Amino acid sequence: MRTTFLLFVSAILLCQSCTQQPMPEASYDIIPLPKEVTLNEKRPFVLQSNTVVYYEEGLQREAQFLSEYVDDILSFKMACQPLQGKEKNGIVLQLAPAEFGFDEAYEITITPKQVTIKGADAAGVFYGIQTLRKSLPITNSQLPTPNCQLPTAVIRDWSEFGYRGMHLDPCRHFMDLDSVKIYIDMLAMHNMNQFHFHLTEDQGWRIEIKKYPELTQVGAYRKGTVIGHNSPLYDTVRHGGFYTQDELRDLVQYAAERHINIIPEIDLPGHMQAALATYPKLGCTGGPYEVWRRWGVSEDVLCAGNEEAMQFVEDVLNEVMDVFPSEYIHIGGDECPKTRWMKCPKCQAKIKELGIKGDERFSKEDYLQSYVMNCMAKVVEARGRRVIGWDEILEGNVSETAIIMSWRGTQGGIEAARKGHDVIMAPSSHLYFDYYQSDDIFNEPPCIGGYLPVERVYEFQPLPAELTLAEQKHIIGVQANIWTEYIASFQHVQYMAMPRMDALAELQWNNPEQRDFQAFVERCRKMTQLYDLYHYNYAKHIFDPHPKTDTVVSNLATHKPLTLRFQPAEKYTFEGAAQLNDGKLGRGLYNSGRWLGFQGDPLDAVIDLEQPETLSHVRFHALVDKPSWIYNPSEVKVLVSDDGKRYRRVGQQEIMISTWADRDGIFSYELEFEPVVARYVEVVINGHELPKDHDGHGHPAWIFVDEIELF
Repeated sequence: MRTTFLLFVSAILLCQSCTQQPMPEASYDIIPLPKEVTLNEKRPFVLQSNTVVYYEEGLQREAQFLSEYVDDILSFKMACQPLQGKEKNGIVLQLAPAEFGFDEAYEITITPKQVTIKGADAAGVFYGIQTLRKSLPITNSQLPTPNCQLPTAVIRDWSEFGYRGMHLDPCRHFMDLDSVKIYIDMLAMHNMNQFHFHLTEDQGWRIEIKKYPELTQVGAYRKGTVIGHNSPLYDTVRHGGFYTQDELRDLVQYAAERHINIIPEIDLPGHMQAALATYPKLGCTGGPYEVWRRWGVSEDVLCAGNEEAMQFVEDVLNEVMDVFPSEYIHIGGDECPKTRWMKCPKCQAKIKELGIKGDERFSKEDYLQSYVMNCMAKVVEARGRRVIGWDEILEGNVSETAIIMSWRGTQGGIEAARKGHDVIMAPSSHLYFDYYQSDDIFNEPPCIGGYLPVERVYEFQPLPAELTLAEQKHIIGVQANIWTEYIASFQHVQYMAMPRMDALAELQWNNPEQRDFQAFVERCRKMTQLYDLYHYNYAKHIFDPHPKTDTVVSNLATHKPLTLRFQPAEKYTFEGAAQLNDGKLGRGLYNSGRWLGFQGDPLDAVIDLEQPETLSHVRFHALVDKPSWIYNPSEVKVLVSDDGKRYRRVGQQEIMISTWADRDGIFSYELEFEPVVARYVEVVINGHELPKDHDGHGHPAWIFVDEIELF
């Protein structure tokens, strides 16, 4: 009986303790940061299970989203009811277009008794809901959070760019429809409104075309995939898949409910080898072709002089437009080699027929591509749509109405804006999310290359200063791209996207003039709580309080005068000779700035120890990245001198060339010799010639070296 009484008392005390805990409170310090937040000191609005969402006509789905989001976070679903009058309690969703000067703008007014979300349109209401969702407290408790308080405030917000996009490539590695829907949910969470869906490639055709059913029977599958970064080795695993038109219509509806437009891309006239494998007569040589198993750029492209090929892409585009209601249709235009066209009788006859001539800027084949792109632009425009093309379509006579997607830096976008084209900025330098997020690449999942940390995304300026204000108005938006050559799973896609997507969202929505990266990082922490809630995979590099210092043990060579008899390649000189003995170990990619690169010439370094020293051991560090033509050294020699003029050899060692079976990475090479006393030490590191099984056979391999140590 006494035990029962004690348990009863303990339960009462526990309940009292629970009731005394502060109620969780929302914070409006979110991503993207709202433009205007005016707090006041009135008591907060209490969000609880009996709170009702009232919605105007046309906003029922938005009300349901809000109820679902609250259920995800606080574990209760609010009732949704049509707005009858001026309800004084609950959350009210309204349209008020006359009160706003921008599409997608919204205002949230929070009083002790009511929350009102007004939007310039339904999208504005939706983004107001996203702000409320991201403001809610996420606790670590396993228990439901029955109530939470919203500080009373007025929040006004609008977007700087009307086009806020993300791209996904399911062609190199296929992503199922459920994964694509989750990707769309990720975009919605980050206030994005355009989903660029890349549907055709050399490595796989992903959309059903009813007039050409073999495209998905043959072109959607490859018989294997290259191993690593374009080695001579292949697996034998059949890979592929495609989306039916009915599935894509369902996806369009799914995205539209979240105020996201899907922009389909049919990449032409290059990147078409999957189509050529299906219909060889559409190419210049007639084949045979295969759905490509390699990565990169294939020289086999559509035959521009073949009317049947032109009819093919016209038919494809018309079926694509039947499925996707998007105002924008992406027709590619990138990376189209002209090798086949130069030798193709049909292409050369078409050039003659059209009276095309080359000039000092572009070849006649470049202008032939312009002819192809403009023909397809007319097909799209006849349906009341507009084409988007990669910035290569500026190389010739581009359609006046074409939108330019600037990916090879920002220069293409600058040129296009000056010519009066609308522009979407998507430079690989800042917005290619298939690049490494850390320079510690050997502890990262595989990537195509490059180095793009969150900081670099966050610092991007979408409006080039060299443009006038009138020209800057042609920059309609910003987009990041994810290509999947080395991204084989959707979990990996998520890891590459986030939290870089947070930095992108800040650029797209606010484009802040003054940027505070540390404050941004703290807001990212809040976003990762949502990622955890939805089981999204994401990278955590920016939260690491202990970054690697990459130092080496101090040795006889550290910070001593060092000269090079041959200079490194200009683009791989970085900090110069002093980088070889600065005490910091090379890490990351060859172009990360941490390595010196040599091709043909040896690395021939002379180190002045400034006084005679006893040494018997040399160690240096080199990078091996065989697909990038970077191999291990072939030989290391060590020479010493007392006066810096006359040298004698004290050690030499040959190094076997790496094979494709050997892993790439960072390696240390050591040479020991009999102890010797000397002031000057010369270290000579030679490279190999690329082997027969390499695409570059016959050329000298690159050597990338850092940190020469003497003991």
